[in-house]
Amino acid sequence: MFMSMYGISGYTIMIPIWKAHWGLTVDHAQWSLIGFMAAAGVSMTLSGYAIERWGIRGVLVIATTLSAIASAIGSMLTDWGSIVVIRIVSGLCAGVITPLTVSMIYQYISEEKRALAMGWWSMAAMLGPAVGPVISGWLYVQFGWSSLFMFSGLLSVFMLCCLSQISRPSVTISHAPFPLRQFVLAGTGSACVIIGLSQIHHWFGGGWIYGMVAVAGGGMLVRLVHISAVDKRPLLHWPLFKYRLWMLTMLWNGVVTLALYAGTYLMPFYLMDVQGRNAAESGWIMLFPSFVMVLLAPIVGRLYDVVGPLRLLFTGFLLMLCGSILLAYMDGSASVVSIIGAMFIRSVGISFVTTPGNHMNMVCLANENVAQGSALSSWLKQLLSACSIAIYSAIVMLGYTSVEGTVVTVNRIQAAFWVSIVFILMLVPIWWLLRNNWRQIPSSPPMMNGGQRHNYKLKTAIEKERVI
Repeated sequence: MFMSMYGISGYTIMIPIWKAHWGLTVDHAQWSLIGFMAAAGVSMTLSGYAIERWGIRGVLVIATTLSAIASAIGSMLTDWGSIVVIRIVSGLCAGVITPLTVSMIYQYISEEKRALAMGWWSMAAMLGPAVGPVISGWLYVQFGWSSLFMFSGLLSVFMLCCLSQISRPSVTISHAPFPLRQFVLAGTGSACVIIGLSQIHHWFGGGWIYGMVAVAGGGMLVRLVHISAVDKRPLLHWPLFKYRLWMLTMLWNGVVTLALYAGTYLMPFYLMDVQGRNAAESGWIMLFPSFVMVLLAPIVGRLYDVVGPLRLLFTGFLLMLCGSILLAYMDGSASVVSIIGAMFIRSVGISFVTTPGNHMNMVCLANENVAQGSALSSWLKQLLSACSIAIYSAIVMLGYTSVEGTVVTVNRIQAAFWVSIVFILMLVPIWWLLRNNWRQIPSSPPMMNGGQRHNYKLKTAIEKERVI
């Protein structure tokens, strides 16, 4: 999971660097990120089918091996177009890996330890955004941009070593025919939506064609939902949305995703373009608050069964809101202490809203639905991530000049953070609905992950939530 998130966050800080190194505009430099996310959105649709056909471990080994090969090739490239292509290949691998790591928790770990395991999983997921910028900045300054691909390759090799220590479980092989039509709709639709949204700032100019691409992609996805609804073995299991609690946790995690990328995408521009810091300095400034977020993830996972998820979610909402407001008020002369302090508050809040949200999303499903639920959840988050970056990118581009100045203004960054605050405020009604529906869990035992839960644990958890 760290490897997948590093693929996004580690290269986010490289956008300001690459635009200077290769003489590109922000618009062109961000294609390395857009290509990665579009490819990941395509391959995520395959994870549910792949698990049933070849098993989690086998698919992870293949995807990780391909990722290592792609990284090795990427370190030897010397032109921008080839780099974008190899990033697309890396995205295809990362898109399969991400949902499978969640499924492993619910296949290999006992039920009473899954909340803690999700905390450690969230820690790995947050570790990428935490150390990705500082590692990328340091590697670039010391060894050049090709070292980024070499580091990604080493991560893939390390992951293969870890997978070799996992026992081979007995897997019931599914020989169901591959739903090619659904995959074409899902893959093409995902790619079109992500690419179209990434160029939203051009829609009302000469780039109206990107708007048409996004609309066409949306039409394909609507068609996909219609076909999947009547298919007994759909590629993406849309009937899961009939479970109200799962739908609400999906809504919560989706809105958090929209707000989350404000910091990941905007802070490198603020530190490097507005304050004039280099990549290494920017990475170190972003490291401390992000690393605290990483360390909190397993602690939050342990608190899940102690204080209940709703308290954690509400606390995280308040902290994330306060931190984002502080960042929105920063001007170009903000001190390092104030920047780190605001990011620290926001990062703690993120840890409190993501770990419980991810576990709630899986715990309300039966074991046999976890793989499909993880695939659908990861795929939708990928689309929302692209939408989030498109929104913040469009706002930043309004203050960007590609001729002479190449400046991203602080006013545009502040405006983008205020948009993220709007997304955060949308969590209030969702939390209220979650609060009311979480109490109804005992009346729906078949939905619960792992089958029938212990009545004592359920009663205790519900009683703890009633005091909120």
